[in-house]
Amino acid sequence: MHGVLHIGWVPDQAGGYRGQMAVYVKRNGLLGTGYMALITPFRYLIVYPPMLRAIGRAWCRSES
Repeated sequence: MHGVLHIGWVPDQAGGYRGQMAVYVKRNGLLGTGYMALITPFRYLIVYPPMLRAIGRAWCRSES
């Protein structure tokens, strides 16, 4: 399995910025497909939210 994580800040409607994240994954075979299906809830509920909050806090500190 191969993967790429892209994190960026894009302008929002209020004149500020919002975080945007994309994960691109190329599964190789049945094992890779099963593995991704197994860890998807973990990624969305446990990994990504705190990671984006930490990046947002760092961004706000850097603007000050």
